[in-house]
Amino acid sequence: MKKVTQKDYQSFIQIYKGLPERSAVKAPKTEFVEEIAALCMCSTKTVRMWIHGVQKPDALKQKMISDKLGVPADILFPVTE
Repeated sequence: MKKVTQKDYQSFIQIYKGLPERSAVKAPKTEFVEEIAALCMCSTKTVRMWIHGVQKPDALKQKMISDKLGVPADILFPVTE
């Protein structure tokens, strides 16, 4: 079995950018933002600020997103200096 390393994971913005632009019904990126907003009980505007690194979700919301996406929170939301 392959050992999972940090290089095997993507950050929150990388996951978002990897989504296709459009589908038949709803844009996948819009759907992703709406799902995360519903999960965290916040606005889509807030989620978009998290995606672009303007703000970071609190520790509880980071854990919720991490669990949903199956990616460690420190990879999704790396510490920036």
